[in-house]
Amino acid sequence: MKIILLTDIPKIGNKYDVKDFKEGYAQNVFLSKGLAVLATTAELAKIEDIKRKREQKKKEEMQSFMDLIATVGGKSVTVKAKANEKGHLFKAVGPHDVVKAIKEMAGVEIEENSLVMDHIKTLGSHKIVIKKGDKKGECEIIVESSK
Repeated sequence: MKIILLTDIPKIGNKYDVKDFKEGYAQNVFLSKGLAVLATTAELAKIEDIKRKREQKKKEEMQSFMDLIATVGGKSVTVKAKANEKGHLFKAVGPHDVVKAIKEMAGVEIEENSLVMDHIKTLGSHKIVIKKGDKKGECEIIVESSK
């Protein structure tokens, strides 16, 4: 009996994989628990459509990320923070602050989890990496005192 998995199942297969099992095993383990559906032609067509839409969405996201890197990459973004006389910040500059500064500077939305950086605790210039998948770009963050 051919079934289509609806979730990732360790040691069995990934979501939307078509697998062949004995009828009793498929009925008792997968179909009764809602982990799979029968692989009819209608279901196979629906799954192919879902896969195609996912691939298209992934391509669009990657293209928008490449546009973001072209807009922000290689530029300087200024962040203001309170600091003491020695140049140490009272509060570290984190990904949330950098995302906010990039949005104000370039007007583009960026996800916090795409920034590869440590919390910045001193004034001055710092390099960060913007990464998604295997694509990445660099950006310079300049932390200035806001006295």
